[in-house]
Amino acid sequence: MTKIYLIILMCAFGLGAFFYGRNVGVAKCEKQNLQNQINITKQKQMNERIINDKVFKTGVADIRRILRDKYTIAE
Repeated sequence: MTKIYLIILMCAFGLGAFFYGRNVGVAKCEKQNLQNQINITKQKQMNERIINDKVFKTGVADIRRILRDKYTIAE
């Protein structure tokens, strides 16, 4: 009878370890995915800042000259 209890206890311990390990793995995966999303968002914000700096540093006369050169009707 004690052997049956020992086997049941070992099976319960094995199942508990399996589910605990699975939960730890899922948590690590979620953490990595969130970190990747944070990095992507930071990169997008940095790119937007660089673009905005270029736009704000360009004067109106310079924009007019660029547009005139690009979009005027040639001969």
